[in-house]
Amino acid sequence: MVRPAATGLATAFFRLYLLDALAVGPARPAALLAAIAAERLPFASGAFGRALQSLLEGGYVTPAQSANVALTPLGAAERVAERERWSAVVPTLLRLLGDSSPRAAPVIAEVAAPAYRAVPVAEAYLDRVLVAHVRERIAAARDGGPGCAVALGQLSVDGVAEATRRAMVHRAIRATLGGSATLLGGDVSAYRYGDSGVAIVVPVGADRARGERVALLLRTRLDELLRTMTATVRAFGQARWAVHVGSATWSEEIATSAVLLRGAQDALERDAPELTAA
Repeated sequence: MVRPAATGLATAFFRLYLLDALAVGPARPAALLAAIAAERLPFASGAFGRALQSLLEGGYVTPAQSANVALTPLGAAERVAERERWSAVVPTLLRLLGDSSPRAAPVIAEVAAPAYRAVPVAEAYLDRVLVAHVRERIAAARDGGPGCAVALGQLSVDGVAEATRRAMVHRAIRATLGGSATLLGGDVSAYRYGDSGVAIVVPVGADRARGERVALLLRTRLDELLRTMTATVRAFGQARWAVHVGSATWSEEIATSAVLLRGAQDALERDAPELTAA
């Protein structure tokens, strides 16, 4: 007799468990393992490690601060797909086993998340790394170095399922970040912007309009990537999209990095192009 713990069932279950647990925010693998161990399921704990390793290798989860792991946009799309697969299986499983009353979930003490994790999603652009970099550029400019500008690009995708939308956004952002030096110049710095966008920090000297030009290049690049995807991937063919961009350039009147970022955010919100179809 083959025990379930010795089959791929345990690994498949732990994949679903990890994807679902990390949807609420980053967590330590050890804490997640302790939580599921309290359920006393007939699975070997080694399957948890195999599931975690497969998710890391596939790019569905990524290491985060404080020894945590976090869900990537690709992982969010995979979570939706995994839930759909298990939702199709569970009714048949219940029919085979007969109805049974569900067990209450065990209560596990959890460490409170750091304060910066609790900020609203609308403020996600105030990422610590991005803010620290902009702050350094402003400080250098005040000491006589070149000024800087921030260009933001954000994607809106409609007309497809949520998992497909996330996959399109993730592909476009990954390709943009990877090719930023080639497309925009080797002196720019590229960061994720919230859930569906890119932030580019651009050094500017006498050319005060460079930030606006980079924003236009960013719009062209993202639009080109989405247009190519809809033309070459059948699942993306029905998508409609829009690329929103905005930029702000530092001046002596801008006192802090937050003010510069909010200026770029305001310009982004004012940009409202219509959705484009392939």
